[in-house]
Amino acid sequence: MKEFFNHLKSDFADKEYAHSYMESHAVSRLAAQIHALRNQRGWSQEQLAAQSGIAQERISKIESADFDSLTMKTLQKFSKAFDVNLHIAFDSFSCGILDVANLNREQLEVKSREDDLATSFTNQTVFVHGGGEWRAINHLRTVEIVAPRQPLKIMPSENAWQDLELPQEKIALHG
Repeated sequence: MKEFFNHLKSDFADKEYAHSYMESHAVSRLAAQIHALRNQRGWSQEQLAAQSGIAQERISKIESADFDSLTMKTLQKFSKAFDVNLHIAFDSFSCGILDVANLNREQLEVKSREDDLATSFTNQTVFVHGGGEWRAINHLRTVEIVAPRQPLKIMPSENAWQDLELPQEKIALHG
């Protein structure tokens, strides 16, 4: 995995390549998410077409990543059909690389508004005050912390932190 990150980091020194790669990933991710949300709800493309007002043929092309652009109106139709929030944001390339590396079906699935609100802001929501502002942290999940048996140290000869070496202990934290 580290080789993958280093390879992309090196390749992303070329601005055109970096943008082209991430644009392609954005199209693939959006296509995969629409497909995953439809399957999560147990819908056919025809059922999604009926819910969204988008032609089934267009949905098929979108799920196949056979599109150059989608309008905000089309994305909003999908958002309303799936009953989820549409979130569009700019992000750093390092976050984009992490998104590429960590992409999986569970990341693509989203609860509907009703299911989400029925389980949100419960005893798993933590409200934190710091720096003059309040923050709500929600959806705490099981997290594995990989802790080395020995403390990490800076390697003077390489001017970098040492790599984690096995054996390691895994500690599960439950929210």
